[in-house]
Amino acid sequence: MNHRPDDVGQSLGLPDFIDPSDVVEASFDASTTWGEERSSSASGGFEPRDDEQSSSAGRRGSSGSSFGEGARSSGRGAKGKGRKKKQLTWAEKAERREKRAQKRREEEAAEREKDPLGFAREIVLRQLTAAPKSRAQLADKLREKEVDDDVAEAVLDRMEDVKLVDDEAYAGMLVRSQVASRGLARKALAQELKRKGITPEVAEGALEQVDDDAERAVALQLARKKMTTMSRLDEQTQTRRLAGLLARKGYPPSLVWSVIKEIQGSAAPDEAH
Repeated sequence: MNHRPDDVGQSLGLPDFIDPSDVVEASFDASTTWGEERSSSASGGFEPRDDEQSSSAGRRGSSGSSFGEGARSSGRGAKGKGRKKKQLTWAEKAERREKRAQKRREEEAAEREKDPLGFAREIVLRQLTAAPKSRAQLADKLREKEVDDDVAEAVLDRMEDVKLVDDEAYAGMLVRSQVASRGLARKALAQELKRKGITPEVAEGALEQVDDDAERAVALQLARKKMTTMSRLDEQTQTRRLAGLLARKGYPPSLVWSVIKEIQGSAAPDEAH
């Protein structure tokens, strides 16, 4: 059914001065534009301009390059920080020790040449500060440092004059300390004094501190202490171990068996009880 333009205008409520065909054309244009916008939106939005694309690409490239450089730089820093110190071989360590020793020998040679007496005196004082020494031990040390015998003799004589070197006092102290700490018998004490460079005459005087009664008392003390660790062992094993202990301490066989008999005899009533 065909309508006249006037009828269409009246049905739409349009004023008389508006042409209905203009309204239809405007509606068509609007719908077309709206459809294009929806299509563009569905495809991902507006397309950027060429200059915007190039700027964005530049920013991405710059950012990526900076990040890569930073990571590589950080990696180099971590690698440098975690680098371990080079481990020296046995030969390299020995070579370094030899160089230090050679330097020390050269310095000592210069001091010895400049002031022989002062050099020797300093060595003796350092040795005595560390621990008491016999004259023979000090003489060996001076000989080791290549001090002339005449110089060493003069220095040691002077040390004896002022009582800094006293073999008799040293021997007496050594005997007392070895008896108290190790329980040595006179035979073992004599060997220890000889090893320290004490002459037989001086050693004999120092050993007079330990008589027969004192020696037996020390042996009994050692045996009793050892027995406390052997309560579960049979008598034969106890005898063998006690004999070995006392013999190593330098006690004569007669004293060893006497002490063992006394110790086992005193322990038997307690076990029976």
